[in-house]
Amino acid sequence: MDNLYQTPSSELIIEERPRDMFFVTSLNKLFTLYFVTLGLYSIYWVYKQWDTQRAAMRPRRISPAARSIFQIFFIHSLCRLIAKQLQAKGLEEWKYASVAWTYIALIFVSNGLSRAGSHLGAPLELMLLLVGTILPAWPLSIIQTKANLVSGDTEGSSNSRFSIGNYLCMVPGVLLWLLVFIGYFL
Repeated sequence: MDNLYQTPSSELIIEERPRDMFFVTSLNKLFTLYFVTLGLYSIYWVYKQWDTQRAAMRPRRISPAARSIFQIFFIHSLCRLIAKQLQAKGLEEWKYASVAWTYIALIFVSNGLSRAGSHLGAPLELMLLLVGTILPAWPLSIIQTKANLVSGDTEGSSNSRFSIGNYLCMVPGVLLWLLVFIGYFL
């Protein structure tokens, strides 16, 4: 006979993300948000990549926020995780070091270009700003392509549409770009 005073019991199913899942997004969305936010999107992008790996890395506790702020120190380990999953799934072998180092170098070059343009003249200054803003997104797009491949969404179609939050993040960037162009052409 069942105990009437015993609390009901059932199996709890804790659903965790699989180890081989990474943040998926389309390259079009990555480039657009990176450019419009003047590169600040990379902080969010790195945060989301590490946040998807947080459960898989237990019992080790990681801080996706710290890893996104100090991304130049953690981009190699993110690429290493993606490369391991690519190899584990038998998809391809990826030599990630050159892409990670290129990203770090382009971040520094981009910062240098933003400081060097004050005496070069308006057209060259604007060109350096445009190139310096979008150039670091190129290695991120390579990393994102690999993350999409591992996650089973090669085109990133599950996260290709812009959300209201994306548009809200783009508004200050668009206004800032508008002010930059007005300032250069007046």
